[in-house]
Amino acid sequence: MLTAVIRADGPASALAATFAVLIPAVADGFLGHAVVVDPGGKGEIERLADVTGASYLRAGAAEGWHLGAAQARGDWLLLLSAGDIPQLNWIQAVERHLMLTADVAALMPLRGVAASLRERAALSFGPRRLRAGLIAPKSLILAGRLNAAPRRLPVRRERAEL
Repeated sequence: MLTAVIRADGPASALAATFAVLIPAVADGFLGHAVVVDPGGKGEIERLADVTGASYLRAGAAEGWHLGAAQARGDWLLLLSAGDIPQLNWIQAVERHLMLTADVAALMPLRGVAASLRERAALSFGPRRLRAGLIAPKSLILAGRLNAAPRRLPVRRERAEL
């Protein structure tokens, strides 16, 4: 089962946009749980998490992914920032990755050449830190970093401008 860990460091409308895209995955049984990590402690973020059935966690940005992973129910995690919107067919791309390459992290890159190149450089040349767009086993997220560069998925994600 896949769990989404969403860092909500923006407005509630950005989180609502991300939830709107995740609902079909919940309906299909592909996404079983969501954890919202709120570094700002905003009441509207907590209410939105409650209304959607997601777990809510107030934590700083630095430890957010790790603490969100600790509360996740699934063995695989999808890390997102509020406002991230996976493109059409993202469920099929992630499902295929999970079936064919067990225990290998993947990246759903941001749409756009500049954003995609920045992500690729950060993952290839810098420390392999956790970041939005990663799909990885819970054990790697709990460890705090990836062992190898993730596989790039053929679908991208966009960032809602809210």
